[in-house]
Amino acid sequence: MKNIVCIRHGKALHNVMFDTIGPEAYVKYYDTPLVEEGIKQSNELRDTWGDKCDADLIIVSPCKRTLDTAMNIFKNYSGTMVALDCVMEYPQGFENCNKRKTVEYLKKMYPKIKFDYIKNNEPVWKEEYEFLSELKDRIQSFKDFVHARKEKNIVLVSHSSFLKCMMGLDIGDESNELTHCHPYNVSV
Repeated sequence: MKNIVCIRHGKALHNVMFDTIGPEAYVKYYDTPLVEEGIKQSNELRDTWGDKCDADLIIVSPCKRTLDTAMNIFKNYSGTMVALDCVMEYPQGFENCNKRKTVEYLKKMYPKIKFDYIKNNEPVWKEEYEFLSELKDRIQSFKDFVHARKEKNIVLVSHSSFLKCMMGLDIGDESNELTHCHPYNVSV
């Protein structure tokens, strides 16, 4: 059994813009960054979450908002941090906010994070929206990765729909998302 602490990234540009322009926010902005409130949320979690030092491994989605959230929370962390494409937000497809930069770029910007498990430098995107069954396959890939590792206490910095589905919760309700920068404990 592995102990996973799931953290949704801090508030990002598309989250703020959704309140103004609705679903267009998901296609108008590419790989959205944290906004000031999201930076504050991740720094506050770093300063208040005493158990963060118990993490044996940090796994993070390779999107800017999750990478920055992880770097803020685990600013002084000296353990292993890895990025995995399989923990990116659902749905993949036309939503530009969920598309990552190239691995080459990410390695330069985030040298503390290992991108060794991402096979393609360039992002590979579907031309249509991802099916829920494909999300569940990605969740299984994450679980397989975790179970193949020796670490027991793992932190996953990811996205609301991915995390909610992994935790067995309903997804798709924009008014009922996971709290930004809040640790949720799960066993897999």
